This record gives sequence, C-alpha cells and structure tokens, in this order.
Amino acid sequence: MLKEVLVGIAHTGDAHQEDKAVTVVSPALSGLANANPAIARMIQSARAQVSPDHNFVLCGIAGPPKSGKTGGVFDSRTDEEIKNGAEIWHLDFDMGGITTATFTKTTNILKAAAAQVESQRAYLAEHGKLPNPYIKTVVFDGADQWLHICETVMKIEDLELGVDGIDAAVYLRQHEKGDAKKKSVSRFNWNLRTIRYQVAIHLLRELCRNAVHCYIITHMKPGYDSTGNQVAGADVPKWHNDTDGMLQQVVYTELEEERNESGELTGVVKAYGVVVANRTSLSSPTRFLIFERNADGG
Repeated sequence: MLKEVLVGIAHTGDAHQEDKAVTVVSPALSGLANANPAIARMIQSARAQVSPDHNFVLCGIAGPPKSGKTGGVFDSRTDEEIKNGAEIWHLDFDMGGITTATFTKTTNILKAAAAQVESQRAYLAEHGKLPNPYIKTVVFDGADQWLHICETVMKIEDLELGVDGIDAAVYLRQHEKGDAKKKSVSRFNWNLRTIRYQVAIHLLRELCRNAVHCYIITHMKPGYDSTGNQVAGADVPKWHNDTDGMLQQVVYTELEEERNESGELTGVVKAYGVVVANRTSLSSPTRFLIFERNADGG
C-alpha cells in the first residue's frame, strides 16, 4: 500500500498538466523599457519558463525502527521503471546502503548525484527519454545520525574543542566541572551545526527540483511538556527542527503488535503510515497499511 501512496504523491496534480502552458502576465510588467536591465532579464526569464512537468517529491518519513520506512521507498519503483534503468541511491547512516559516515563524503556523493542528474536531464532534452541507467530516487536514511555528525564536526573543526568526538566531549565535560579556562558551545555556535546540516538538505532540494524523488528518513523521539515530563503519543521526528519546513511531504509510520484476549502477543505485527503533510495536494490519504508480519511470513 505504501507503494501506491508514494506513487500517488509523485503524480498529484497530473490531471491539471494541460493548464501548464497558460501564462498570465500582469499589465504592470508589460513595459520593461525603463526597468533596470538586470531586473528586466529576470522578469523575461521568469515569463519564458514553462511549468514543470513533474511533481516535486521531497518527502520526510519518520517512525519507529523496522516499520517499513526504507523498504517502502525501495518498493516504490514500477516494473517498467526498473526495466528502463531507474536507480535508487541509498545514502545510509544506519549501515544499510551506501555508508556515508563523514560530512565530506556525504556532500560529495550528493554533488555527484546532482551532476549525473543534470547530465540525464540534458540527455532527456536531446533524445526524448531518460538514459539507462538513470537516478529516479535518492534516499537519505538516518537524518538523526546526520545531525549528530554535523554536531561533532562543528565541535572538532569549527570550534576546535578536540581532535575527535571523544576528545571534544571530554573537553566540554571538564568545562562543566568548573574549569573556567575551557571554552563551551554557546547558543550562537549552534548555528554552525544547522548550516552544516542544511548543506545536505539544500542538495536534496536541488535534486528534487530536477525531478528526482528524494526521501529523508529518521526515527522518532519522545515529546515532553513544560515541566520535562514525557508525553505519551507526542513523539516528534528526530531530525533538525527546521526540516519540516523544507519538506514537500511528511509521512509518519507506526507499528501495532496484536494481542489475544489474555493480553499476550500473538506474533502478528502491522505497520501503518499516514501522510501528515503534503504541499502539493489539499487532500491526504487516510491511514494505510504498509505491511503485516505473521506466522505465514506476512
């Protein structure tokens, strides 16, 4: 079912594609003779642009471990797309795909993907079809781990608190014990972590702009009230707080373990998902089944 939902997200609004060639120009902008030349070129360029022939997919998926987040995306290609060479690039921080354990390696892979996508778009313009193979989807798996990497790099390279993550942690611990000579991470320094984190997000947004389906995956973390008590059912995605505002779509997953009348687990586990946000459509599908695991294998 997740496959159908993801395919639906990718094609939302296709019924209105016949309207994409209609351009409305304000009469106030029709006379550009006296305008600043640079501004005039920007306006002319905007007028000449054709509406994109694809839906933008930059989808965040958050949920508990083993709830079908990654597997659902890998199952989103159709048989025809696989036959035609559609690839999924899986950048994984949880040891499952292309392991990208460093900041530099991660950004270099995303830049390489962007360069290949530019090439395949040029091929499409020349030949009327995509090359074989081509990048259809990029999965950024483990945004919470990426945030931790960016924080560690900030402490080591930007603030020079130590030669590695452990050294930096010890350094900060000594400061907490009252060593006035030790530097700390002030509230102004945390912006360095945010900037590093957003480097990857902006590269993914560029891939999304070029018709690549991008998915950012993370786990959930507990929500707390103003007194610090954990609130049941108030879990939130473990990615950076700014991430939600950058996404086009957001999907939450959850697991349900079936119990019998005695309250004992039956071994049947069901994973569900729900689209909680979708900028490209006012209507969102209801809660849907991702998979069922049972004695027959699910």
